[in-house]
Amino acid sequence: MPKLAHATALLVLAVVLAACQGGGGAAGSAEPRAAARFTTRSPGVLTVGTELPNPPFVLGDDLAHLRGGYEVDMVNEIARRLGIPTVRWVHFPFNALVAGAPCPCDLDVNGVSIFPDRQQKMDFSAPYFTANQGLLVREGTAVATAEAARSLRYGVQRGSSGAVYLETTLKPVRNARVYSSTSAAFAALRLGQVDAVLSDLPIVLDGARRNRGLAVVGKFKTDEQYGAVLAKGSPNTPILSDVIEQLRAEGILDRLFQRYFPEQVDIPTLG
Repeated sequence: MPKLAHATALLVLAVVLAACQGGGGAAGSAEPRAAARFTTRSPGVLTVGTELPNPPFVLGDDLAHLRGGYEVDMVNEIARRLGIPTVRWVHFPFNALVAGAPCPCDLDVNGVSIFPDRQQKMDFSAPYFTANQGLLVREGTAVATAEAARSLRYGVQRGSSGAVYLETTLKPVRNARVYSSTSAAFAALRLGQVDAVLSDLPIVLDGARRNRGLAVVGKFKTDEQYGAVLAKGSPNTPILSDVIEQLRAEGILDRLFQRYFPEQVDIPTLG
């Protein structure tokens, strides 16, 4: 074969091979590529942090035997799309997380609102849930206006968005009592140690369902966005955000909302 013809044949072969390799990735294999780039602490395992109790986002009293939940189902679908076969849940306190302590996990989901001061200490994924603040009181307590709400003595979880809203916006006449968890705040409300608990609306709705004699009587429209938390500067953040945006675009997040928040509660807006 003449040298020129031989060189031309080699060039054509190289182009064909390159096209075959490139074409495989362009034909809808975005998920395997994402899985290859998403690095985990343990091979084949997506380690996810949260703190119990956290219904209806995480259902169950034992992280090794969960019964579903909005965040649980979402994480399982994320792992599937990333090609990670196993999800392992680990306990990590909400208060430590929002204080910036490093989580021994690949990501944490615990109803964490995306706030600018928190973004200085950690990465957030694209938002996966929108929430407002709900007002939980003992049955028979009437709260018709924001002004009436300011007169109450509040219990609130330390470091929560409810605590932030009380301090920066509602500004009640008496200092709130701060608790380590919403469960502790609910107990204080039942015992009459506080007049109300302010927390994310899904949380107080669940608190009212689980605690006889408590009721949600109002909400404050804050439109907070929950995001998954990752280590600051994590290369996994944009990958995770892309998957969450896919779930939103395909209506999966809407279906999860309809499944775990089926009640259509007419709660008046106080502010």
